[in-house]
Amino acid sequence: MTRDVPRNWLLSIVSVEEIDAWQAALPKPGLQQLDPVQTEWQMLKAKMLPGDEIWYFSSDPESWRQPAGREGYALVRDGDVIDAIVTGIN
Repeated sequence: MTRDVPRNWLLSIVSVEEIDAWQAALPKPGLQQLDPVQTEWQMLKAKMLPGDEIWYFSSDPESWRQPAGREGYALVRDGDVIDAIVTGIN
C-alpha cells in the first residue's frame, strides 16, 4: 500500500469522518467481493497515531495531461508522508 507522495502534492487536510462518509456513499460490490479502496482505507486508518493528519493529494497538472495522474489520501505524521492510498488515476 505504500505509495510515494511528494509533499507538494498535498492539497488539503480531511477528517476521518469525511472519508468514512465518502466511503459509505459509494456503491457496494457484490457480497463475495471486497472493495479494495475500502480495505486500504481501513488499513491506513489503523496506522494512525494521535496527532497524525489525513491529507487529500493530487499529482501535478502535467501528470494528468500525460496521462499519469493520481489522487488519493495520505497519512501525514510530523510533516512526513507515512503511507497513502490512491483513489483515482487516469
